[in-house]
Amino acid sequence: MSATRVTALPSPFPHADVTPRPPLDPERIRCARETAGLSKVQLADLLQVTSRTITNYEEDGAPSSQVTALSNALDVMPSFFTVLPGSPIIEDLSEEQVWFRSLRKSTARQRRSAVGHGRNALLFFHWIDRHFRLPGRALPTDDGTAWSPREAAEALRGDWGYGENPLPDMTGLAEAHGVRLFSLPSVGKEVDAFSFVFDAIPYVAVDTSKTAERVRFDIAHELGHLLLHAGSLSEGAVNRDVESEAHDFAANLLMPERRVKAVIPSHAGIADIIKGKRYFKVSAMAMARRAHQLGRLSDWEYRQTCSALTARGYRSAEPDGIAAERSKVFPFVVQTNHGKGISSRTISEETGLTVRELHDLSFGNILAVSNGGGLSGYDLMQGKPRLTLHVNHQFEG
Repeated sequence: MSATRVTALPSPFPHADVTPRPPLDPERIRCARETAGLSKVQLADLLQVTSRTITNYEEDGAPSSQVTALSNALDVMPSFFTVLPGSPIIEDLSEEQVWFRSLRKSTARQRRSAVGHGRNALLFFHWIDRHFRLPGRALPTDDGTAWSPREAAEALRGDWGYGENPLPDMTGLAEAHGVRLFSLPSVGKEVDAFSFVFDAIPYVAVDTSKTAERVRFDIAHELGHLLLHAGSLSEGAVNRDVESEAHDFAANLLMPERRVKAVIPSHAGIADIIKGKRYFKVSAMAMARRAHQLGRLSDWEYRQTCSALTARGYRSAEPDGIAAERSKVFPFVVQTNHGKGISSRTISEETGLTVRELHDLSFGNILAVSNGGGLSGYDLMQGKPRLTLHVNHQFEG
C-alpha cells in the first residue's frame, strides 16, 4: 500500500513581516506637539501614557505602532512623522530665529505654536517649490549695511521703482520679490505677524483676521525686520529697539515723508486724516501717528484726533476700509492642481499636514483643490508651471 501524499495548503494568513519598522522621528513628534500647543503632560494624558514616555518619544522616537494615536492627538497625517530625503530640517527653525510682531502679549506656548505653524509652512512651500517655479528671492535681506529705517525704506522703494507714490498690493509686491507669505491659523490673534529667514529664503506670516490696512502695515513691518535685522538675530540687535526700528521702516515705506507733507496739511482735521489714510491705504490711526511724527499735528491735536477716531470706530476696525489683499501664489497652485486632477489629499499625504492646516496656511485657498482621484503630485515634476508676477509701476496722483 503506497503512502498517501499530503499536499500542504497555502495558509490563509499572510506571513507577518518580521522586519522591524523604524521608530517615528523624535524631532517631528516634538514639533507636532509644540504646534498643537500641548505640554508633555497633556499629550501623555491623551495617549494614556506617562510623561516620561513622551520624553522618551521626543528623545529616541516612538514605536511605529503609535503612529495613529500620535497623528490623531497632534492633528497631523501619519506621514508627518517620517522624514523623507530632501525634506527641510524643520526642527532647525527655533523661536530664537523668529521676529514676532507682538512679543509681549503672547505666551511662550503661543509663540512655540506659531513657530510650529511656521515649520509646517516650510513643508508646504517645499512641496510647492518641488512642483512649481515661484519668483526668486529679490529682497535684499540684512547684509550688515548700517541703514537707518528711513534709509532702508527709501532704498527698497527705489529698488521697486515706486518713488514716493503710494504702494499698491503689499501682498503681491512681497510675493513678486520672493517673500514666502502665509497666513496664520488660530494662534494669529495672540502672536500677530512674524518673519524669519530659512535656507536664505524670507518668510512672513500674517494674521488675516485683521483689517486689510493693518495687514499691509504688518507686512511692511516684517520686511523691515528682514532688511534691518535678519543678519543680527544672535548679536547686535540685543541692544537695539528692533520693534521700533521695524515700525519706523514700515511708516517710511508706506507713508514717505515728502508725500505725506504734500497730502496732509498742518493742523490737519479728521477729514484730512481720513483722506490721507485712503490715499496711502493705511489705517486711520497709523495715518494720525505719522502726521504727528512729521509735525502735521501737535501733541494736543494728536490726542484729540485719536479720541475722535476712536469714537468713530477706527481704533478696533476700519470703517469703509479697503478690500483684503489676496495671495497670487496659492490660487495659482490651486488652479494648476485642479487642471491636472491633483487633489488636496495628495498634498496632505505628501507634506504630512492635514487639509485644514494647508487651508489655514494658504489664506483659505487649498480646499478649492479638486478632491477627486487623479494624478499623483509627482506628475507635476515634468515641466514645472511658472508663476510670473508683474508689478504695476503706473499710478494715479
